[in-house]
Amino acid sequence: MPPAGPPILVDANVLIDYVKVDLRVLGLASASLGEVRVATEIVAEVQETDATACERAGLVVVAATTEQLVAAGRRRPGLSFEDHLCLLLARDAGCRCLTNDRALRAACAAEGVPCIWGLEVLLDLVRANALDRARAARVAAGIRATNPLHITGGILEEFWRKLAAIP
Repeated sequence: MPPAGPPILVDANVLIDYVKVDLRVLGLASASLGEVRVATEIVAEVQETDATACERAGLVVVAATTEQLVAAGRRRPGLSFEDHLCLLLARDAGCRCLTNDRALRAACAAEGVPCIWGLEVLLDLVRANALDRARAARVAAGIRATNPLHITGGILEEFWRKLAAIP
């Protein structure tokens, strides 16, 4: 069965969270929610993984064009080169952007690129019956434990509420 939606492009902050806890979850998303892609430049930024590990997990590693690399090099206020590249790749390929980065989300909104929060993908997988609640809860708790600065207790509590509300 083909994935249910448009492709998803993952940025570095979400990739790091899932690499540290359970990268296979993004592979499940790729199989059931929409092909999950990651740019070679993003993979290179994340020291904990490589392209081979991403591909083994079910992600599609994509290369930016020369034009996209040049455009990303023209700095956009508030965005790193990699975040700007993520925006350009998502926009040009009609992808949804999987990110927790507020500046990248704002830039995506300005360009009409839909975004998904890092933990939101777990909820979507549970709704699609591609991930059981217990594993979703373990992954979310693991991400909170490895990234407490950005995945706050309040964010995790909101995740629990949304998870409990899924029929």
